[in-house]
Amino acid sequence: MEEYDELSAGPNKEGVLDLSHNAWAELPDQLFNFASRILTLDLSHNKLVEVEADFGKLFVLSHLNLEGNMITQIHPNLGKCVRLKTINLSQNRIGEIPPDIGNCTLLEEFRCTDNFITTLPPTFGNIVALRILDLKNNKLSFLPPEIAKIPTITEIHCEGNDDLSMVPDDMRVDSDMVIWALRLHRDHQAKVEVKVAHYEELEEKARESEETRLRLKDDMSTILEEVKTLEESRPTTYINFKAKTRRLAKKIRCTVS
Repeated sequence: MEEYDELSAGPNKEGVLDLSHNAWAELPDQLFNFASRILTLDLSHNKLVEVEADFGKLFVLSHLNLEGNMITQIHPNLGKCVRLKTINLSQNRIGEIPPDIGNCTLLEEFRCTDNFITTLPPTFGNIVALRILDLKNNKLSFLPPEIAKIPTITEIHCEGNDDLSMVPDDMRVDSDMVIWALRLHRDHQAKVEVKVAHYEELEEKARESEETRLRLKDDMSTILEEVKTLEESRPTTYINFKAKTRRLAKKIRCTVS
């Protein structure tokens, strides 16, 4: 049975509770008795395997550090910590982020490097205060374009994600280029959504009026062809071309110099 002597005094007067480097595999129930006082919670470098449901009780929590544990699961209740400003989940074994994190709209920094994440939920686009998104060294194959609409976003780090084809490898070190690429994908997605919505509207009308069914069916076929054309012209080709021209320009500058 682990000893929890560090908990006896609770957080200091600044609301900081440092419980790092204790080799804890689970948390004691008494931790959550301080829920109304903990502003900063450091649980880094322990042996925790999950972010449990009781984290949702930490309603005034602003900063959470869980770096360097053995976490595989994050309970959706973490999304109840709506005052969170920073989350560090780096160096764990996380494969999925719950969409409920999108409720943490005050979040400014989200760090989750060196895990096994393949994508993020589109609800990350709701985190309107997010400035830094650090996802280096994961298994990302997709980033939701919704992230590009966040007005405060300035840094997206996604190096070390070999399957992230929507952002070419040599662009991943440049946050501005990553954001630019995501905006292209977002704009493309919006065009597809407009076409799909129009198609569904026509489909409904076709059900209502047999008299105009054939004409509407032709219109629907045209829209489907337009959607197909859009899908075949995803921004990836242009983005890769942009990356190629950047590399060529760099070579030319080196030659001239």
